[in-house]
Amino acid sequence: MVSLIFGVLITGIALLALWLTYVGGVDWQLLKIAAPLSLVVLGVAGLALSRNRD
Repeated sequence: MVSLIFGVLITGIALLALWLTYVGGVDWQLLKIAAPLSLVVLGVAGLALSRNRD
């Protein structure tokens, strides 16, 4: 589970770096909303994947 979250986080950082390289700008107001929202979605996905399927 930790590797999944860490991999998604690193992928997000890599996508941000690519965006800065090719497009040149980041809308920081949008990122202030998208970053915490994506962390909540990852947390919910982690909880759903770690449920016991009895």
